[in-house]
Order: sequence, then structure tokens, then C-alpha cells
Amino acid sequence: MHQLLGPKAPDRAPLDNTPRYVSELPTSLEVSDLDYLESKGAMCLPTAPFRKQLLKSYILWVHPQVPVLDLDGFLRSIAANDGKTRISLLLFHAVMFAASAFVDISHIQNEGYLSRQVARDVLFRRVKVRINQISTLSVLLFTVLLELNCEDDPISTVQALLLLVHWNDLPQSEKGASHWIGICLSLAISIGLHRNPDSSVLTSEQKTRRRIWWSVHNHTRLTMDNLLSVVRMKEDREDRNLFDISMVALSDFQLHIFPPESRAVVDDCEVLRDVEYQKTQAVVFIEKTKLCQLSRFSSILNRVQKIVCGEDIGNAQAHSKPRSAQGEIEEHRRWQLQLPVSASHQCPMDLAPTDCERSIYLHQLWLRLLYLGSLYAACCHETEVLGGSLAVPGQGSRSALAEKCLLDITDAFDEIDCLELSEQLPCPTSALLVLALGYHRQPSQASTRINTRQGSRSLHKCWKILRKLKESSYLAARMATAVEGASCDELWQLISAINSPLTNTSLANHLTQTSWGLTC
Repeated sequence: MHQLLGPKAPDRAPLDNTPRYVSELPTSLEVSDLDYLESKGAMCLPTAPFRKQLLKSYILWVHPQVPVLDLDGFLRSIAANDGKTRISLLLFHAVMFAASAFVDISHIQNEGYLSRQVARDVLFRRVKVRINQISTLSVLLFTVLLELNCEDDPISTVQALLLLVHWNDLPQSEKGASHWIGICLSLAISIGLHRNPDSSVLTSEQKTRRRIWWSVHNHTRLTMDNLLSVVRMKEDREDRNLFDISMVALSDFQLHIFPPESRAVVDDCEVLRDVEYQKTQAVVFIEKTKLCQLSRFSSILNRVQKIVCGEDIGNAQAHSKPRSAQGEIEEHRRWQLQLPVSASHQCPMDLAPTDCERSIYLHQLWLRLLYLGSLYAACCHETEVLGGSLAVPGQGSRSALAEKCLLDITDAFDEIDCLELSEQLPCPTSALLVLALGYHRQPSQASTRINTRQGSRSLHKCWKILRKLKESSYLAARMATAVEGASCDELWQLISAINSPLTNTSLANHLTQTSWGLTC
């Protein structure tokens, strides 16, 4: 046995500085692995005041978009800190990383970080080290998971990976988002998150599993729909239905007033004691999920990424089942017409809205931006299919509808800037900003276009918001660097080509002949 297994690893000293609400490290880790984790900061946790602010930011800005946590259980574990219920260390770091994009910069500076970017780099490295190091526990679920095993609990792994990529469009040098979301999606399917639970009465854990699946589904549809198509094709070949799960519903959310001890962990955040706010967040997520099933937003995002960075977000070649271009536009309109009032964006009535009111408004407005971006993508798809302009009932030509989408997107950004909420926007917003910049930079050519002065104001405002997103969005940072670093007329020409009635083939020829990225 000694020859087979090797000598027994020496006992390691307990980690006295690790709170009892986080899970212990696997006993199978070697001492050298533990030393490596500690040297990279994977065992370092934020101070209590900083953790409180990060968790509050998570509840306001992250959880409504990706409700993957059993939030009550998460906060109870931290409040009790008795070791009876523990949080995956990987998942805890992922929550802190996701929240770091939104916490006030003063709290980051108080912790000794020079900037938000430095803080996010440190927190991301802690998550990444945990992902790459603990590989000896891996169960071979898929070939792609050979290099990955973060925890004994695959649910925690899926939750952490989604939070890792959802709020940070990672550069390819860091194993880009397509790598991590591919692993996340494969693992989610392997443990059956895409299946309906056996029982009709759902437990709290089953509700969380359903929300996790739809969060993974939404993110994949919005960023790498081709990846989902590949998985769907594989499932179809095996005579299985990938989406053997009912649409997420209000009953999948735990809507209640949180106990005082849980609220104290986040300084009594208003959302935790107001069921109506929680219900509004849930309705917005449900409507976003319905929209994601219609959307071709990933096609626009991938084009912009290709032009600005010289990289594809997703490199799978399969495509979803073709649909009528005009039918897609009508589907989007039907979705918009049935949108509940609580999910429709409405400016706060109070001149000094609370953090909770600002949060609700931002998520409602992001849903509208997503709708406009999806409708714009459907217009572009119409041109790709038909090779020209098509009359759309009630809206004129495809070009007119696409132009209206860009103008409405600009108006939405104007509202966001007035309420100083631009830094709370999700990363895919950067692609919409690039499109709006390309549109407003074009000279006025028709009476239907906005006047030059208003166009200049809109251009300046969109540019200001894009620069604010540099620290959290790789795409925004690359766009800002390209424009500030040189004269990029050809870059603007390619961006403007997306807004013109070019066919997909002609745009592809432009991209093939032009190598952007760092050359700009």
C-alpha cells in the first residue's frame, strides 16, 4: 500500500484566520498546493466592513441579473459563523469578484487598492487560482472538464463560473469567457440542471437549481448562442430534448422578509425587507429569460468584438434553426406588448432615489436596452437573409427601424448618465455603446437624421459612458485605447458598416481584409 499510494502527507496546521462560514479545503491537497493557494491570496478574505459593502452591491446590482444564490442561506451562514453551514470558498470569492465592479470606489480605496481595476484583478486571481489548482478531485464528466474541478459540489462550481464571466468579458489571454462558459454549460447539463425536478412541490434547493439553469441559459444566449446550438444538436442526435424544463416562474423565487441577523450582514439593505422590490426583480429576470429565447443579440456582440478586438466571442460554427426575419421582429414586438408594468422601465419619481430604487430602475432599463439591441439584431438578420431593405408594417423600412433602435438606445444611455448609473451597467452594454458611437459619428445625410449639434452631444455622452466602463469591460477598454491611441478612420468605417444595409457577406469581406485588434 505504501508503494502504491506513496508516503502519507504530513499533517498541515489549521488555518486559524479562515472564518467558519467558508468550507474547508479538501484533505487530499498536498502541502505544496496549500502553500501555493496561500501565496496567491486564495485564502485571503475581505475585511468585515469591505465584505459588507461588497455583499450589499451584490444584492443590488448582480443578484437580480443572475439569481444563482440561495441568498437567505448564504447570508445566514455568514451571520452564524458557527461551521454548521458553510459556503464554498470558490463561490465566496466569485461573489466578491462580481460585486467589486459596483461597490463605491471609496470602499476599494479604504482597503488599500489603488483603483477598481487593481481590486478586480486581485479578486479574479483568487477565483482563478482556486479553479486551476484543485484539479486532483476531478470527476471525468466531460473531456473539457479535465483541467477543472473547483469543489466537491458541482453546483458551487457552476455558480462560481457564471459569476466569473457574467460581469467581466475576459480577454483571450486569460482563457476567455467562451472557455469558462463552455465549461459552465457542460457541467450544468451533466448534473441535470436543464431537467424538470421529479416532484411537483419544489424545495428551496430545487428552486435554486432552476434559477441557476436559466441564468446559465440566458448568459449563453446573449453572448455565445452558437455554443448553445452545438449542445442542442448533440442532444437532438441522442433523441433528447435539451430544454426539458419549464419556463422560470415567480414560484421559483423565495420572496420574504429576511430575518434581522441576515440583514445585519449587509447593513440592513432595503431589498431584504421589501417583498415588492424582490418581486419586481424576479419579474424582470423572468421577462429577460423570455426575451433571451428570441434574441440574436450575440450576433451583434460577436461582430463588434471581432471589429474592435480582432477576436470572436464564440467560435462554434453551428447555428440555431433559421426563422423568418420579419417573424423575429414581430415576436419581439409581441414580447414588448405583453411586458408587465413592473418590468417596464420607469424613471424614479423621487429626485433623490434610494439605492434600491436606482437598482430597480437600472435593471428595468437594461431590459429595455436588451430589447432594443435584440430588435436591432433582428433587423440586421433581415438584411442578411434578404440582402436588402424590407418593409416592416407600421415602421417603414428595415433601415428606419434599425435607426430608431439606435436613437432609442442613445436616449436610454442619456437617462442612465443623468442618474449616474453608467458604471452599474452589464458588460454587453459596451457593444451597444460602440454601435451608438458609430451611428452618431456619421455625418448627417437625410432630413430624418438628428441635427449635428444633438448628434455631437449624443456622441460625447456615449463616449463618456464607454470610458467609465473601461475598468470592468475588456471591450470598452480596447475601444477606448484604439480611439485614443491613433487615427482610426478604418475602424469607424467597419463599425458604421454594421449600421448600414450591408449583407453579412460584404461585412465579412471587410473583416477578412482588415486586421484590427492591437494594430490600431
